[in-house]
Amino acid sequence: MKIRDYMKRTLLLFAVVCLSFAAMAQSLSFPYPERKYDFVNYDSSVLYTPAGNPNLETFFGKLDKFYFDGDEGFAVLHLGDSHIQAGVVSWCLRRHFESLCHDSYGDFGLLAPLSVAPKNNHPYYYVSRNSGNWEFERIIKNVTGTQIGLSGFVAFTKDSLANLTFAFPKRSMKEKHEFTKVKLLHGVNDTCYDIFTNVDSLMVDCTTDFTEGYTEMVYSHSFDSLVFRFVRNVDSRAKAEMHVHGVLVEDSLPNVNFITIGTNGASTESYIKEKYVLEQLEVVKPDLAIVALGVNDASGTNFDKGRFVQNYKKIVNAILETNPDCAIIFVSNNDFCTKRGGNNQNQSLVVEAMKDLSKTYHASLWNLFAVMGGQRSIYTWQKHGLANTDKIHFTNDGYTLEGDLLFGAILREYEKHLKGWAKSE
Repeated sequence: MKIRDYMKRTLLLFAVVCLSFAAMAQSLSFPYPERKYDFVNYDSSVLYTPAGNPNLETFFGKLDKFYFDGDEGFAVLHLGDSHIQAGVVSWCLRRHFESLCHDSYGDFGLLAPLSVAPKNNHPYYYVSRNSGNWEFERIIKNVTGTQIGLSGFVAFTKDSLANLTFAFPKRSMKEKHEFTKVKLLHGVNDTCYDIFTNVDSLMVDCTTDFTEGYTEMVYSHSFDSLVFRFVRNVDSRAKAEMHVHGVLVEDSLPNVNFITIGTNGASTESYIKEKYVLEQLEVVKPDLAIVALGVNDASGTNFDKGRFVQNYKKIVNAILETNPDCAIIFVSNNDFCTKRGGNNQNQSLVVEAMKDLSKTYHASLWNLFAVMGGQRSIYTWQKHGLANTDKIHFTNDGYTLEGDLLFGAILREYEKHLKGWAKSE
């Protein structure tokens, strides 16, 4: 290995270690979270890896190449339910990964046309708007049986002319998160509509793959907003529909590509019954998958640990089919109350199931339930402004703390990786 590479690794390791000491001494939050709350079990904020996680080492190798050489980016998939749809945890993780490398900014990842479904909240970092007559389905309750893709959501229209707009508020730091590549995920049979954008003058290439179900557009410059204009072509049938499963935005340069998929009310069952959701993971090919599903599985009285494990296996198998080297990190349920106000009694079963899955897949578990403080800790989190009054969801401060703690657990393993490399030299 070149001396230059050795020096860069050593410098990053030195920076991580020094910053961790500074955090303890000066109560700074980077790179490890400040121990601000006495009810949070910070010592439990580690990755439980009962059978080793060789794919995590592979992922760390990709981090090395990106941070030290800048010649290869990496993709992180964050999959879950309403806790993930809010986008705060994902945004926090994204910003932490970016912070390890100066002037490194990630992509916005996957966008969903959520304006078509007015009761669905947008994630933290983007908004959508629409014009024309649109309908929608979600993986939670697919009444029409319409095929649903990667985002867990589909918007569809029969109008001869309809628009979808995606914009990024100031808090998204849009001037930093530039993108020049757009992949519109649509139905494999959507040949009856011509697709235009507000930045067609910047387009340098456009390809459509009806086998995989997407149209990819490459642009010469980045831009602040994206407007899709769907026009039914003259050869189409009167009943033809246009289906939009989501939009992937990326930079053409190596980058931190963070893909967030979260749907309000989603359970493991929701994802496996809509097979196209998992099939479209092929366009992502994650290097790290953080899977945080289980709250809606465990919220009822009929929770079945065996079925829960089998459902999870189908999801993990689908992820590994796209990239056998993908590292898996399971995130346990947070403590929460049932809709009737009682404390959920299935938490220990969910943690046991995830420990079993970690052994089976040589994966890791981050036990959020233990980190929170265990049973009934949601009341304390709510009292201190970290959880909502529904005692299920967190506030923005709570989700930010979750993201900080989870990244801290990942960073500790990466620090071990760097130290192990240093000793081997």
